[in-house]
Amino acid sequence: MTQFPHDQFAKNLLEALLATGGQVTTALTIDSEVREIDVYFNPSNDPTRISDLGLLAQCASQPAAFEPFRNPVSTAEIRSCMSKLYDLHRETVRQAKKDGRKIADTELPILWILTPTLAAPTLTGFGAINEEGWGNGVYLLPPLQKTGIIVIHQLPLIPETLWFRLLGRGKVQQQAISEVAALPTDSPYRTDALKLFGNLRIILEAQQSKKTEEQELIVQLSPLYLAEIQAAEERGEKSIVIRLLKRRVGDLSVQVQDKIKSLPVEKLENLGDALLDFSGIEDLTNWLKINS
Repeated sequence: MTQFPHDQFAKNLLEALLATGGQVTTALTIDSEVREIDVYFNPSNDPTRISDLGLLAQCASQPAAFEPFRNPVSTAEIRSCMSKLYDLHRETVRQAKKDGRKIADTELPILWILTPTLAAPTLTGFGAINEEGWGNGVYLLPPLQKTGIIVIHQLPLIPETLWFRLLGRGKVQQQAISEVAALPTDSPYRTDALKLFGNLRIILEAQQSKKTEEQELIVQLSPLYLAEIQAAEERGEKSIVIRLLKRRVGDLSVQVQDKIKSLPVEKLENLGDALLDFSGIEDLTNWLKINS
């Protein structure tokens, strides 16, 4: 399992992308020991809803568990993920019996482990192979294990792999972010991704200690973050700034939210930049007194 804040971003992104195509559950508890699947997806009866998500849609064509890792996944972590998958299978079969249904093996969820890189001996050791029809970077374990491993940095730079490449690291992720920013402004996936990147930027900025990779990510996300604020104003939506402020300083009163909604675009942009330095509600109150 990846480390906060990148793991939360990965969960949120997958949830936002898959939401229209079926039921998405994050941190799915699968037994009494409180073992959790990062993201569990159960598709609806209309697969066309997410058909434009490329490789992600292909992976989500049946019930699926997604386990994203920020760092290269270890052998022990792969085994742990597979153990959780089989617990999930057991629970799925148990619930089907309780409901008086029989469930075929082909209906059981498949596990997708997402990792930036992975050594070839590890893939070989698990019997994972790159099967025809999946493209570079996608490895499937023997069929009855119902597990696939996606090595993100091996994926080809094509639109179909974009949403997985967003979960990569370094230049791979930076390239994917640029591709998202270049999507049509009316793309719902673009809007969702940029909002989540805005949240990620704020969280990374607030960290006392930042890795070089995270500092570079902040620099890249900054213009996208400010552009999203401007776009929100042009659409008459101030909700993004309010949501980011709530994350930064806590709950906002109706009166404070109304003051923010009444700000002109220039002031809104200034607030979007200034909130990065806020440590409490009093900072926001003082800013509004000066700028309202």
